[in-house]
Amino acid sequence: MRGVWPSAALEFLRKLEENNDSDWFRANRQRYDHYLLAPARALAEQLSELGEPRYFRPYNDLRFRPGPPLKEHVAFALGYGGAGGYYVQLSLDGLIVAAGLWRPASDQLERFRAAIDEARTARAFEAAVAAAEAAGLSLADPALKRTPRGYRADHPRSERLRLKELTIRHHHRLGPWLHQPSCDAKITSELRCARPLVDRLHKHVGPSSRNGRPGGQQRASR
Repeated sequence: MRGVWPSAALEFLRKLEENNDSDWFRANRQRYDHYLLAPARALAEQLSELGEPRYFRPYNDLRFRPGPPLKEHVAFALGYGGAGGYYVQLSLDGLIVAAGLWRPASDQLERFRAAIDEARTARAFEAAVAAAEAAGLSLADPALKRTPRGYRADHPRSERLRLKELTIRHHHRLGPWLHQPSCDAKITSELRCARPLVDRLHKHVGPSSRNGRPGGQQRASR
């Protein structure tokens, strides 16, 4: 099977939204595996050069946050090892294609800001962002209103220093293109164009060393 989600995948998500309970999901698990998970696995295999895939569990963890028992999307990550990677998610809200480091730890932000403060590494970061933006992805907006402590307010790269989410993404609207072979080409092109940014983060930011936390790592299962 090619990594293209059929129209039946969206129909399943609509039904899941109407019947979000564990019994219904168990009775319809084969449909989830066939229409949602199998295309995701096929797509991840095509992108194996970006890293090992991890497929997110369909069940929500309700121990600390009450809510529906099932996630109303299918998602997988590639290459996550604590210093950033790649992410694809399909839901009724659209298709998200993303890369980078989500919710970096404080020591990772410190190293990122030090790299941005240095002109040479900052140029490499900007070139990587430009490559991803040329493919249609957008860098996260700065989260801080002011330049962080230790950097002057009129720093020439203040906008980058104010980032707290080191990701780039494209939120696609759902449409007939999702069920066509061009869907594969679009997703793989965007993620491969984001690779220079992920490589920069691996080189200059790296995993977190605080409290054993792998920055950006999200709980997933194969």
